[in-house]
Amino acid sequence: MSTSYLQYSKFILLKVSFDALLFEKEFRKCLRLLLIHEIRELKRWCRATFPKRFRGIMGRCFRYFWRNRPAAAASKK
Repeated sequence: MSTSYLQYSKFILLKVSFDALLFEKEFRKCLRLLLIHEIRELKRWCRATFPKRFRGIMGRCFRYFWRNRPAAAASKK
């Protein structure tokens, strides 16, 4: 059985949640690897799993991602 990038991303984020800088680094990697619908699911999961501690990091990373996503991904909307 294979593991999806989304499940793998969740696993990694849980493992690195002890350090904010490492969390941000891995979170940015996750955003680069995942598809748009998986990113939306990751956002819902992160809000439920990390209620306040990483809210600023997640907001900053999501804003950066949505502004700078590749043109091909933006046109599929």
